[in-house]
Amino acid sequence: MGFADDLIVYLDAQSTKVTSGTSLRKHSISETTGRAVFVIETPGLPPVAKFSARPAISRPRAQVLIRSTKAIGGGGIPNSTGTRDLAGDMWDICDGVTETNMNGNRYMRLDCLQDPYLMRFDESGRANFVFNVQAMRAFTTQA
Repeated sequence: MGFADDLIVYLDAQSTKVTSGTSLRKHSISETTGRAVFVIETPGLPPVAKFSARPAISRPRAQVLIRSTKAIGGGGIPNSTGTRDLAGDMWDICDGVTETNMNGNRYMRLDCLQDPYLMRFDESGRANFVFNVQAMRAFTTQA
């Protein structure tokens, strides 16, 4: 399985605020009844080579998008604190993780590339906070 699959399993295990398949989803930003967290794989960095034909470490990346429950009125950001807090919780789970096993894959490191930020309000007026995660994973042939 890919990095998004692994990260979903990890977030589901580490947080009581999201549940895989309902409030925690992979790739598609679909309709949900409450706050939702979406993990979307993005291009990573080239693998780290070793002295053989096969790389030693892959460096995948993903974007984590946290969407509010309903439209935010007025000033927007001050009224979306629950969603911002959930984004912060997801960030705390993902940042600075060392030597962990996710979904059967060995990860040497997980780092968030920036603090969660307000990316936009979607067509329904819901706040979308995002941050990006980069990993160092023991090389596998899995996609």
